[in-house]
Amino acid sequence: MSVLEEKLARYKAPSSNTEQEKQERAERMVRKAVEGWNGFDGIGIRFLPKGSYKNNTNVRADSDVDIAVIHKGFNYYNDSALYEADKIHSSVSIKRLAGASFRAELEKATRSAYGNDCDTSGSTAIEIAENGGRVKADVVPSFEHRKYYYDTMGKVRYFEGTTTRRTNGDWVINYPEQQYANGVAKNNRTGMRYKQMVRILKRVENDLVVAGKIEALPSYFMECLVYRVPDGRFNHGGLSPLTDDITSVITYIWNETKPGGSAKDWHEPNGIKPLFGAGQKWSMEDAHQLALNAWQNLGLS
Repeated sequence: MSVLEEKLARYKAPSSNTEQEKQERAERMVRKAVEGWNGFDGIGIRFLPKGSYKNNTNVRADSDVDIAVIHKGFNYYNDSALYEADKIHSSVSIKRLAGASFRAELEKATRSAYGNDCDTSGSTAIEIAENGGRVKADVVPSFEHRKYYYDTMGKVRYFEGTTTRRTNGDWVINYPEQQYANGVAKNNRTGMRYKQMVRILKRVENDLVVAGKIEALPSYFMECLVYRVPDGRFNHGGLSPLTDDITSVITYIWNETKPGGSAKDWHEPNGIKPLFGAGQKWSMEDAHQLALNAWQNLGLS
């Protein structure tokens, strides 16, 4: 086995058993804090682990837990794709703890449980600090969200997602459950190599940041890029299967993120949100440069 293949074998591994135990403990503690807070009496609450933790693409340097705490009392929606006659004019009769009020109540609950370990200064998540028994937890106040559209038969349908109100008033919509299901399906189709390649690319990105070669990119971005690589480029055999897989993955990302490449039409793993464009924290150029730097970092040829 080559030196690079040995390195990639280490990089492909998920969080250790100890880290996973700390992740699970952090999730349980968040649930306990919210469920024990009387400010939510009469409101349905749903907990949705998401991100790298839920999707099993955590790596050692990014082992925090993301948990959406979802207000189930009503849903926000986008019906802009519908004709006027089909518009959704009301989804609820009472909107208790709507908008910023829900976050404010969630801040009270987490501060009561964690005191100084609770940081509410972030624009999106409420952060619970890491300690010896748990990893850092990002608690995301969320609401159910529906995006309406017409199917091929002209019937009104909707995508079920979540929406979060940032402290600046902006709303962010995500589709974590579709992301999870699509990721599991791709992982199965690629002989479990999809998530291994995601972890490898995340570890390489961390190395590049430490070396001062690039600015840090969101962990989810690496998952998105690898997801867009065709299934046939995974699951090589032979003496260097991981090296051949990551070479194929990085080559595809680099080629398709050139100006005018197919990446301009890519979507996130959820299959709903465009990967590049308005509202995203990254660009095609970021992806192109990441691929180039990753190639050079690994010494591929």
